Amino acid sequence: MTYALLTTDGELTRHDGEVDWRAALGPEGRVRVSLFPNMAVAAYVNDCGLRYPDRYPRNEVGSCLLASLGAAVEPYAGTVVFVGWNPANTYRGLSEIEPLHPTIADAVADIHAEVRRALAGDTPRGLSPSWGEQMREIAKHARTAPTPTLTVRTVTSL
Repeated sequence: MTYALLTTDGELTRHDGEVDWRAALGPEGRVRVSLFPNMAVAAYVNDCGLRYPDRYPRNEVGSCLLASLGAAVEPYAGTVVFVGWNPANTYRGLSEIEPLHPTIADAVADIHAEVRRALAGDTPRGLSPSWGEQMREIAKHARTAPTPTLTVRTVTSL
């Protein structure tokens, strides 16, 4: 299956079935990142990546690229995997996940290149300078935001 990996050092690579993409995320589990609706691409990250910063460094480029594709602006940690996505497959009893189409992979790579340009301080081609500034702000947030916490309280009596 064709997919793309975005590592924490900012490198985006395409793969064609030589490695199971799920293994690239780590053993803890994976979660799909919500992107703009009706896109033929889905993104997955490690479900517990922010809890293990030694194993899964924050992915600044990934956080920016995901935000560019409609994800919530928040820090993402570890490798990001991009796969093809077709929600109509569920009506046929198939998985929504499918191979990443070359045209979609090219579009993700183009946005990735502009994110890298913006983070290097260059003006993104064909985009406003304010977009580049937003990318730098998102990267700073990805670097410096505290790790999200969850407080669970139980009621023992009423």
